[in-house]
Amino acid sequence: MAKKKTSSSSSMARSLAALLLSLCFLSLASNAVGWSRRGEREREEEDERRHGGGRGGEGGRPYHFGEESFRHWTRTRHGRFSVLERFSDEQVVGAAVGGYRVAVLEAAPRAFLQPSHYDADEVFYVKEGEGVIVLLREGRRESFCVREGDAMVIPAGAIVYSANTHSSKWFRVVMLLNPVSTPGHFEEYFPVGGDRPESFFSAFSDDVLQAAFNTRREELEKVFERQREGGEITTAPEEQIRELSKSCSRRGGGGGGSGSEWEIKPSSLTGKRPYFSNNHGKLFELTGDECRHLKKLDLLIGLANITRGSMIAPNYNTRATKLAVVLKGSGYFEMACPHVSGGGSSERREREREHGRREEEQGEEHGERGEKARRYHKVRAQVREGSVIVIPASHPATIVAGEGESLAVVCFFVGANHDERVFLAGRNSLLRQLDDPAKKLVFGGSAAREADRVLAAQPEQILLRGPPGRGSVSDM
Repeated sequence: MAKKKTSSSSSMARSLAALLLSLCFLSLASNAVGWSRRGEREREEEDERRHGGGRGGEGGRPYHFGEESFRHWTRTRHGRFSVLERFSDEQVVGAAVGGYRVAVLEAAPRAFLQPSHYDADEVFYVKEGEGVIVLLREGRRESFCVREGDAMVIPAGAIVYSANTHSSKWFRVVMLLNPVSTPGHFEEYFPVGGDRPESFFSAFSDDVLQAAFNTRREELEKVFERQREGGEITTAPEEQIRELSKSCSRRGGGGGGSGSEWEIKPSSLTGKRPYFSNNHGKLFELTGDECRHLKKLDLLIGLANITRGSMIAPNYNTRATKLAVVLKGSGYFEMACPHVSGGGSSERREREREHGRREEEQGEEHGERGEKARRYHKVRAQVREGSVIVIPASHPATIVAGEGESLAVVCFFVGANHDERVFLAGRNSLLRQLDDPAKKLVFGGSAAREADRVLAAQPEQILLRGPPGRGSVSDM
């Protein structure tokens, strides 16, 4: 009797286990069906949350940075100098542009910036206003008048002082710095100072300074270490601003330029003919052929004015990594990225890197049978004035202007000397160059003609009409 009862209990247990297993499978199947019925936008949002392309100001990291990513290097009531945090040293971002820094200078009307030099080359674009910039280098003085739309290169080590020459408008400059001592790190050096800033001469001994200048210590202190109100950015009387402006010119007055191809001078991007324009916007460029200092630094400066509701056709650069700074307007950018975004915890990123290493090792073990999964994550983020975007070489990307206003973006192309831009949609799409045998092999014989129709459907090129109702920040 006991044996019979035990056998019956075992049978009931097996039946219960089978029932639970069936319920588990039903639950999984139900979840799978529910997932398959989710709308496209919901899946996009989930993908964005997982891979760093989300909606907020932190979306798209490490390829997108908002205004909150800048810190004030210098700040007074007359102006400020803000520097973007260092680019991630992970994956392609750090490898391509980790040694560079992006900064913004803002000076109030009639503000004066004290003489100093950086251990970095400066490539800048005047976003707004006008001013005078004076360079002391190679034994001479050069004074330049600059205004909105100008771009210019200041070599590392040149002593520079500048002023906002306008009586009511702010002077705003966006710059890319290329440190020459330590990649990604630069310093500013002031010859004259007090408590803030301090003169670098204060680090030398009295004996050295007295011998170098043939002057007594007391007199040296009065000149180089005098106390000054206002700090690094002060205000100047109107008559002194006028005196500073008298000697400036578009070619560097005051000390006489060399007149050679290496001459430093501002170049107006907006004053030249755009290299492309249509109803959807204008594109301007300053290349190394026009500015030899840019060629030496392997850089190019571009300016994109995108009409509201328009977009740049999906494209990529063959060699250059693009650092784009939004000057005005709003919209969003999208990019196809084979690398996992830097969002999330360091533990998660390490797990993802380890997973990638295992995939590569498994592929090597399987030899020819091994196949690496080719997946691309969508990096997407809304952009507005002050946003910075990093688009690595070969990464297909697009920028879309909002419906409410046009979008202006200045771009610094790093590694530009032998670069080519490849457009993937529109009349000049490189995909339209596929020959017929390749189309049949790629798309299939029956779909080759349909592929021709798709590739030829867009009559415009480079700057196109954007997606309806998706360009505004409110739609993100």
